[in-house]
Amino acid sequence: MEIRCKCHGVSGSCELKTCWRAAPEFRTIGAILKERFRDSLMVEESNQGGSNLSVREKKRRRGRKRPESILYYEKSPSFCERDVTLEVHGTVGRVCNRSSRGVDGCSSMCCGRGYNIIRRRRTDRCNCKFHWCCYVTCKNCTVDEWITVCK
Repeated sequence: MEIRCKCHGVSGSCELKTCWRAAPEFRTIGAILKERFRDSLMVEESNQGGSNLSVREKKRRRGRKRPESILYYEKSPSFCERDVTLEVHGTVGRVCNRSSRGVDGCSSMCCGRGYNIIRRRRTDRCNCKFHWCCYVTCKNCTVDEWITVCK
C-alpha cells in the first residue's frame, strides 16, 4: 500500500490536505510480481517435514532467500506441448498473429517451433437488411483469408 494525498483550497493552495492509503497502480503490482516470479526459489520436501532449497537453487541464489520470495516445489507444466494427463492441449494448430510481439504473437505462442501460413475459406453473413416488422434477411459471403498457425 502507498500513501496518496490531495490538496484542497483555492486554486489548489493546499489549505487542507487529505491523505489515504491506496493500492499501487496495477502495472506496478504486475511488474513486482513478474520480477519475483523470475527470482522464485525451488524448494524440496524433506522426510523431516520441513522444506529446503534445492542444491541447484542454493548455488544459484547463494542464500538470498527473502521473506517476500516466491517459493515453488515442482516445475510448472509446459503449455507448449500436449499433455492429456494434465488436460493441456498445447499450441500446435493455434492461430497466432505473426506481427504481434505480445502473447498472441507467433514467436511467443508457437514456443520456437515456427508457424505455417495457410489459406482459410470461411462463410459469413453479409448484406443484412431489417424488414419491418420483424425479421432480418442476409446473404452468405465467402471470404478467403491468410492466417498463421503454430507448427
